[in-house]
Amino acid sequence: MPDPGEARRPVGAGGLVFVLVLLAMVILILLWVPTAWLERVATVERAWARQALGARSAAAVVELAQRWSAAPLDVLPRGPEKLGTGSAVAALTDGLSPAWLADRKKAAARLVELVCLRVALLTAWGPALGLLLIVGVLDGHWRWRIRQLGFDYPSPVARQVSQAGLALVMSGLLLALLLPLPLHPCEIPLLALIAVRLIGTGITHLPKQL
Repeated sequence: MPDPGEARRPVGAGGLVFVLVLLAMVILILLWVPTAWLERVATVERAWARQALGARSAAAVVELAQRWSAAPLDVLPRGPEKLGTGSAVAALTDGLSPAWLADRKKAAARLVELVCLRVALLTAWGPALGLLLIVGVLDGHWRWRIRQLGFDYPSPVARQVSQAGLALVMSGLLLALLLPLPLHPCEIPLLALIAVRLIGTGITHLPKQL
């Protein structure tokens, strides 16, 4: 009998790799990406949002993102001198340029604002994405029900490929929230369409219930 833990190890290893890649991306952005570049990316995305959603919807998205980003930014210390003296943070920042620390703190604030803007844009697409998800689930369910009445057997390979593809799409969406490159608002529904198609395929090829 195969060990049940063997089927879980690849998933656990993939999740660990994804978390490490996510942390590495955050560290690289906070250390190397210029603050002016993050500000320019946010400006471009706001302009694209006005073109894709309209002025009223884009203004609501930006206002929601500003409201979300204000909460974590208020927790941050107001200056390098308030990071704490005699603490582990002070030991780590000893010898570093105060100007560089202030610039990196500003870059962290701009990164938080950019992530909040993209999450707010994702919530703006929420109702449409919810309808797409319902349609995909129902389509896969009825195709699966039709297969129960015939001799067309499900494909385990198609089911595994759909699950792997869905994991890649969701991972790509999470990584895109931190990507320091301009993302067009239409890319979110495009990824959602791919995810819905993969979900429907996975449900279609579920094992038969005789």
